Amino acid sequence: MSESEKTDIELIEEFTAGSELAFEILYHRHKRQLYGFLHHLLQGNHSEIDEVFSETWIKVLDKLPRYKDQGRFSAWLFKMSRNIFIDRLRREKHWKFAVALDNDDVNLQLIGSKMLEPDLEIEFAEINGAVQSGLDKLPPEQREVFLLRQQNLAFKEIAEIQNCSINTVLGRMQYALKNLRQHLQNVDNGGLIK
Repeated sequence: MSESEKTDIELIEEFTAGSELAFEILYHRHKRQLYGFLHHLLQGNHSEIDEVFSETWIKVLDKLPRYKDQGRFSAWLFKMSRNIFIDRLRREKHWKFAVALDNDDVNLQLIGSKMLEPDLEIEFAEINGAVQSGLDKLPPEQREVFLLRQQNLAFKEIAEIQNCSINTVLGRMQYALKNLRQHLQNVDNGGLIK
């Protein structure tokens, strides 16, 4: 089995035994997903994204030897990153907590890798804009649940990240979807949504 085929747990065990390569693989496996999450959470504020991203990986290096496998590593990573963000938010009260969704991410969800005709691309761009504006109007907790689900995290993992019950997370997701549907119906003025 090659190094890149190993599970996160196997890589963590190898790292705690002294393998720097194991950490490198773990980092490269999760860096894009974490950066994307932070990009949404911090609404494209690149300097803050970089700060939280770096601080997260420094903390991972420190805490990884004591990591207990209680679920997916990515959920633990996201929770740590979220906590760092919240700590920074508390220290810097001038931040506005906002979440947005990039058009590229919505396109991936809507159409995958399929190429579209130009008129369909325009239609999807309109839908992307409507979804993005709908997300901007959601309360922060609902946006966060929606974005974490976009990262394929289970509701149980999201509950751990948000430090609340799974029922609360399910309710937030339900309200997020309801509010997004309502927003999309409100902006549908003649064919945006078929």
